Amino acid sequence: MSTAPRRAEPGFTILEIVFVVAIATVLLGIAAPRLLNVSARVAVGDARSKVTSAVATARGAAVRFGRTSYLVLDAAGDRLLVQVDTSALGGALPASLGEVDLWEDLAVNLTATQPMLCFDPRGLAVSASPCTGQGVVVRLARAGVTDSVVVSAVGRVSP
Repeated sequence: MSTAPRRAEPGFTILEIVFVVAIATVLLGIAAPRLLNVSARVAVGDARSKVTSAVATARGAAVRFGRTSYLVLDAAGDRLLVQVDTSALGGALPASLGEVDLWEDLAVNLTATQPMLCFDPRGLAVSASPCTGQGVVVRLARAGVTDSVVVSAVGRVSP
């Protein structure tokens, strides 16, 4: 009587499955913090673009309407507001031309050395009440990633 070798059934053993899951867990543990850091860098970069765009919008609104425009840097609410008097005769309360909520949109914190920037009808930063006429440094932060936007006293944004 001859005994033929027994064939193994197709599939994986429990030991092989545990080994693969352990390797995948280690790799995920290494990669996850780096992926989260990439997300924070992208969000801070987007916030930087939004601040730069808000400065350009405020300057353009001042020129377009021929009146002082205001870029409000609300650090408590992590948001930016662009305001200008858009009435035909002037003297009306400033209308909001745009609002960017950095916390709600990107979970980015905003701090600034000044609460507001004002631009005159030529698009230059001015010291009209309540603005100081000085430049401002806007700092943006999320999950240990920080960046800043420097706006000079004349309204120029530095890279």
